[in-house]
Amino acid sequence: MKFNMDSQTYTDLNVFSSSSDTDALFNIFKLTSTIGGREKIHEMMYNPVADINVLNARKEAIKYYYDHEISLKLSREQLDLADHYLNHNKRFLKRNMIDSFYDFASHKLNPSNDYYIISVGISSIIKVIRKVCDFLETIPTDAPKHLQNMLARIMALLASPPLKESVLVNPNKLSFYQISKLDSVFRGPGKQHICEILQCIYELDAFETLAYVARRRGFSFPDYVATADVKLELKGLFHPSLENPISNDVTVNNQNNMFFLTGSNMAGKSSLLKSIGISIYLAHIGFPVPCAYMKTTIFNGLMTTINLPDNINQGLSHYYSEVKRVKQAASLLNNHNNMFIIFDELFRGTNVKDAYDGSLLIISALTAIRNSAFFISTHIVELAEELKKFENIAFKYLDVYFEDKKPVFTYLLKEGISTERLGMYIVQNEGIIELIKSASKAI
Repeated sequence: MKFNMDSQTYTDLNVFSSSSDTDALFNIFKLTSTIGGREKIHEMMYNPVADINVLNARKEAIKYYYDHEISLKLSREQLDLADHYLNHNKRFLKRNMIDSFYDFASHKLNPSNDYYIISVGISSIIKVIRKVCDFLETIPTDAPKHLQNMLARIMALLASPPLKESVLVNPNKLSFYQISKLDSVFRGPGKQHICEILQCIYELDAFETLAYVARRRGFSFPDYVATADVKLELKGLFHPSLENPISNDVTVNNQNNMFFLTGSNMAGKSSLLKSIGISIYLAHIGFPVPCAYMKTTIFNGLMTTINLPDNINQGLSHYYSEVKRVKQAASLLNNHNNMFIIFDELFRGTNVKDAYDGSLLIISALTAIRNSAFFISTHIVELAEELKKFENIAFKYLDVYFEDKKPVFTYLLKEGISTERLGMYIVQNEGIIELIKSASKAI
């Protein structure tokens, strides 16, 4: 089942970005041994799902690697050579003895790149197949079903007539006749089988890498709850791109399905909301998540509004872009239940009065929807007084206090509503007034 997630949400959570952006989520996970493995991770990250069976199967496969620290010990060079060979579009070598010798002798007298690609590619495929066979023997029968099914499929493909005898050939001592004979098999009737085996290998490489990342970064594996009710429990949640991040606990359920977050400027509201969104997203691709513990229902989609740009091409102001975004969310909620919606600083693109009135109107209407989760941040703390009458809103704030007349940002989540105001402090601390006065004297 499809998990609804649009391009703005991918951008807000920085899932994919330029290759130079080390903070992008994809760059955290792309540490595979093979190009094919990296492409598998990319494919999974582009296709979140709302199917508990698919998610559990993938999670259990990754966790098995995590718990047992097993490794295929793949050679990227061998797999690249094998892949390049399979895509080689020159004619097959003829498999009769005379033509085989002719091709071999011609290569010896006048070295041919085509013959080299074929001979090295065949040798690489056999080495990869042998390594996979050795790996299969190490996997016990209690491995997760998804892994068992993959390994059983590889075994069935290797036992098929086109490939059965190739495993017995010594890849380091291939005769000219074996090269010609195997080429007509590997790029002929056996090509589809080999390509399918390679896809399985790439997926195993992806699982191994994801387990490594989880171990290295202190990620955990989400527990999925088979219920239509809203349920999310996060313990020790942190942002995966921050150095020495502060962790927090977050809980929402049917009784408190709206999370109303206040806090001063620079208190960490956006980072916390991104951390929550990232965890929901990763859980819906079956990946490890940046927290100590996570239990979640299966949501049908995630929509965030965190870094919403102006749309100059369409002549839309920031405020109107926000209004359009809220309308998109309303349409989504009209068609799907169990949605996860995040609004960071709702209606920041207009004056305080309109932002207050608009936020109060939208939030009040959203409280009537109990089958979805809402995370909304604001610096307009006056809203809280009007919203206290709604029993399903959980009021939270990120703590900031002053010490020696300077703000201390704890980034810790607490119950209640923020009372600190740092806007004027920041303006005064930057020395803007002094600069303006200095400029006026220079006139």
